[in-house]
Amino acid sequence: MIRRRNSKRGACAAALVALLVAAPLAAAEPETERAEYRERVEPICKTDTLANKRIFKGGKGEVQRGELAKASKRFKRAAIALHRAIGQIDAVPKPPTYTAKLSKWVSYLRVEETLFEKIGAALAAGDKGKAESYSVRLKRNSNLANNTVLVFEFNYCRIDPSRFS
Repeated sequence: MIRRRNSKRGACAAALVALLVAAPLAAAEPETERAEYRERVEPICKTDTLANKRIFKGGKGEVQRGELAKASKRFKRAAIALHRAIGQIDAVPKPPTYTAKLSKWVSYLRVEETLFEKIGAALAAGDKGKAESYSVRLKRNSNLANNTVLVFEFNYCRIDPSRFS
């Protein structure tokens, strides 16, 4: 009986030591996962952000001057560029801890792409009011996307519409 009790105590002590050693490692793992994921997707987002800067350069002035057809082409090109970037981002393996969060973020990016297309179509149709309505939705969607991945501390993957005006 005495031996059994000591072996149980030994097993409990060993389990406790294992937990104490593993806990700091487990806490560091999500940060490492986030950093590795961020390092892989930031270059994709940077390429898309710089492309959008070029695409939208002068677009605001076109809308103000009533050159809606010209401006609509910019949004259509931006939607194509974003579609390409989303495909590349989606191909990057998601850390298991953050799969749901990152899948939600990608779904917001897809909505962003759709809204670019809708703004382009509204501008092509000459409906500036509808385009502005979609623009408000775009801003709201951008905020939702950014809030979803705040813990990743993205720079280029953070959606900032003011970069493109």
